[in-house]
Amino acid sequence: MKFGKYIQAQADWAGPHYLNYKGLKKIINSVEPPTDAHATFTTLAAINPPGVAGSADDVSLEFQALKTAFFFKLERELEKVNAFYLQKEAEFKVRLKSLVHKKRILQTGKGRQTQASLVSLKEAFSQFQHDLTKLQKFVEVNATGFRKILKKWDKRSKSSTKELYLSRQIEIQPCFNNDVLAELTDQATTNFAELDSHLASEETEAATRISDFRHGTEALEDTETELYRFLAENDAAAVAEFLQKRKAAGATGSDPASPSSADDKDLLSRIFLRFCAESTIECLTLLAKSGEVDSNFVDDISDRSCLHETAIAGRFDVLQLSVEIGAKVEGIDVYGRKALHYAAMYGHSDCALFLISTGTVVDSLDHDGCTPLVYSITGGHTKCVETLIVNGALVEPQSPMAPIPLSLACQHGHRDIVTLLLSKGAQLILNAEGLYPLHLTSREGHHAISRLLIAHGAPVNARDHCNGWTPIFYSASEGHLDCVKVLIDAGCRIDDKDDRDWLPWTYALYRGHINVARLVEVPSTAALIEPPAPAAPAAVSTEPPVRASEVGIKPMAPSRLFIEDTEMDSLDLDLDIDAIPSLSLPPPIIPFRIYGHAFLDKKCYVQVTFASLTNSTTHDSPISLFSSRQLSSLKMLISSKPEVGLPYTVILPLQDEAEVYTFLVDDLSTFSLQFDIFPTFGTKPLGRAVALPSQLLMTMGNSWSGAGASEKCICPLFDTHLRVVGELSFGFAIVKPFIHPSLQIGGKVETYWKSTKVVSNTKSSTDHGIQSFITASSLAEEYIQVVLQVTKDRVPVVYPVWHLPIEGFDLGVANVTLAQGRALFTANRQGASATPNASATALSSGERLTCDELAKAVYDSFLTLEEVLTTLPTSVGVSIVIKYPTDSERNALSLSALPDIDTVVDTILQTVYDHASQRSIIFSSFNPSICTAVNWKQPNYGVFFGTRCGFSRRSVAQGPGVEGIGGEEEESDRRCNSIKEAIHFAKAGNLLGVICEATPLTQVPILINTIKESGLILASIGSANEDPVNVRLQEGNGVDAIIRGNVLRYCVK
Repeated sequence: MKFGKYIQAQADWAGPHYLNYKGLKKIINSVEPPTDAHATFTTLAAINPPGVAGSADDVSLEFQALKTAFFFKLERELEKVNAFYLQKEAEFKVRLKSLVHKKRILQTGKGRQTQASLVSLKEAFSQFQHDLTKLQKFVEVNATGFRKILKKWDKRSKSSTKELYLSRQIEIQPCFNNDVLAELTDQATTNFAELDSHLASEETEAATRISDFRHGTEALEDTETELYRFLAENDAAAVAEFLQKRKAAGATGSDPASPSSADDKDLLSRIFLRFCAESTIECLTLLAKSGEVDSNFVDDISDRSCLHETAIAGRFDVLQLSVEIGAKVEGIDVYGRKALHYAAMYGHSDCALFLISTGTVVDSLDHDGCTPLVYSITGGHTKCVETLIVNGALVEPQSPMAPIPLSLACQHGHRDIVTLLLSKGAQLILNAEGLYPLHLTSREGHHAISRLLIAHGAPVNARDHCNGWTPIFYSASEGHLDCVKVLIDAGCRIDDKDDRDWLPWTYALYRGHINVARLVEVPSTAALIEPPAPAAPAAVSTEPPVRASEVGIKPMAPSRLFIEDTEMDSLDLDLDIDAIPSLSLPPPIIPFRIYGHAFLDKKCYVQVTFASLTNSTTHDSPISLFSSRQLSSLKMLISSKPEVGLPYTVILPLQDEAEVYTFLVDDLSTFSLQFDIFPTFGTKPLGRAVALPSQLLMTMGNSWSGAGASEKCICPLFDTHLRVVGELSFGFAIVKPFIHPSLQIGGKVETYWKSTKVVSNTKSSTDHGIQSFITASSLAEEYIQVVLQVTKDRVPVVYPVWHLPIEGFDLGVANVTLAQGRALFTANRQGASATPNASATALSSGERLTCDELAKAVYDSFLTLEEVLTTLPTSVGVSIVIKYPTDSERNALSLSALPDIDTVVDTILQTVYDHASQRSIIFSSFNPSICTAVNWKQPNYGVFFGTRCGFSRRSVAQGPGVEGIGGEEEESDRRCNSIKEAIHFAKAGNLLGVICEATPLTQVPILINTIKESGLILASIGSANEDPVNVRLQEGNGVDAIIRGNVLRYCVK
């Protein structure tokens, strides 16, 4: 989610007090960059306040006016944010001081009543932590907002304001001083932990006292404990007898616990409040009719009366009883909520109806600005919603920043409630995010509600106020096929573009939602693709220039992979004295060569993740607390023993679910992981989890991949008193080092290099800063593709399909030895020319063969890798595709007895380093774990990650090692399906490039530039490359390499 959209969504708490990011961004968008590309404008209110114009040579009057408006509004926003924070900080300080004071008083007391009050106090501390988290989030989001908006200003105005303004104006404000929040958080955490421990010990003592009483060891109990026991056991006769004795004792004055006792005036009221949600109506009626119960007595911590408690529990009978004895239905608790709020929150429609009938206001707001209707909708309580609306609840928001009932119902997918709201005249209006209800249902995938909204007049082509998205963009980007069908049936436009100039089709292809992409595909419109620079005729065809769809196509600079250094120098900017940038600007971007990549040497690589990489739409938190205390934001510190680097700090919930945390370890047998959990701004730990070496090694031993792919591990979470308070789940993968004498940079094996240069397109004013990326590398021009699998006796062989050619048996390469596999392979072939020996003879013959002929001879030959490397001419490059199943492929294909990932990669690397000599070699795989292992085990050869881009295996059967498996089995790993996730994985893993299915690249060529922006080399694969038109289209838009006929060819310009 973009930040502008994210900050607009913060309407549930302090909504109007957040930074008006959108308003400031509008001013920035009105700024025309200065004509002098090297002009620098440093703006700071204390030094160069708005209104003090620079010279006419530096800036235009219009620019100066916008600059003044921007910084004036920015300062007003800073004042607004700071004022709200200071108000809340003062409130929290008073509230915490009161809670701590009550805790000290209660901890000195004894008895059941004291314990009940401590329970309420614990709940109050928990709520305080929850509210404090909201303020912490308010501070974090606004701090990010100020940084981002200043960065945007600098980028647009070609100035360098951000750092100076942040240090002089923003960071010195009280709201961005985290010390106060950290202190409040620590105090709350410490007190909560002490209460938790105290209550645990009290419960044990109370159980012992009750047991002793039942065995006659205690002859006497105090009055309070006695009545507690009667009510807890629902003994109405004992309660009646107790009250009768009390009344009689009061008449004679013989009982110190009689009604005349000053110390126990509130005794029955306190007990009635304590048991109104638990005891039977008979017991409570006896207590209430005694005339000594004050029904408006409130807990001195939560300010809740018996009405609040019974509304929460749904005790309709006790609710009636409480009102009969004088309870006030308009009473509010510490959160500003009435009993009706809680009845609606928990879905007790009968209680809600009764409270309304007694005269309570149906639309009253609590301190969070929510009405009972809002809580009822959020919980999905249809009957309760109906009760509230029938009795006059407003279906429209009471203020511009208040939650919108219809939008909430649409977002949470409550169809019946949406129907009810629409029947009562609810309007289809924008929410605080700038989204209409149809945007929300399209985003969340509620197709039935989308159909309902459209039937009530929802505009299917309405744009949101953030990205210019219509509902179809949300459905297409999230892959909600049914929603897309509903919108298309309603006549939505699929050819509308957003602010980024992308179509819904573009987003669907980018994120791998191919079924959706087929529905929103835009028919081609002829548009001539003009090459950005003269180029040599392509090897594949000399036909006229290609006409293709104008959808998303932008002119691009060629991808120059093999230009000489002198040619690269000629491409640089003229560095005359006038063109040297100011020291206040970042240094100019000059291409430089990067040799190889980091590798393990003698260490082990441990990778930790906290989110599933499957296509599942559910994203569970890695931490689960066993109690009801679930904090909305936590901080986790990940460290290792022994320490192998700086600890990682992770904020929960996860901002980037694909983030990985890595450790380079000397010895796995002594390596353990430690996870410390803190409040976001606090320093007092809430708990600790530890993954011991034995646990990690056992999980690795039980893994089919040897923990080469991510394995799930669950650890108990202990608090400071060594009690188990929850559990932590994480995934980990391990890569062990590969040892070989030639394994080094600058050694016997030549190391690849690459460099990337950014070139701005300035030919057209419509480009809006679109950039092209020229990547140079040391790679050869042509590579023969060999798809490798490893046999049972650990020999890498060339075989591109999963199963051996034995009818009726699912026998894989890993299930047979080399000799067995060759025997089966040869027996299945018709002629001797197809045997491995014949293929090896063809390769070693003196006859000069083309790359296409060599590739044909090697493909599915069952030759060993050693035979390929020793018989092929050394001038021929080899692209090694390691074929190893992902978890979903292993299950779908019933593959068994597979060697683990470390064994497969080590076996192949051993052969390569033994026999490759000076041959140019690259590695690739459609399994991300294989790519990670190969990249970390050696520094000399580049690694490519292959992604199917969401297309089925059958549709990319032309590519090596990706044949269909039958049916429409889908890959569950997002990285194998989505271009977006593939880019993120390859970039984060420092891979050389990606291999993508060609179809989406030819359909929407703007995706090519999106991939190239990451600095990755891009190759395409698939049946679409059999068409020369598609090949030239990709070359013209910047694809670096084309794979066709099992030969990978770089596009030399």
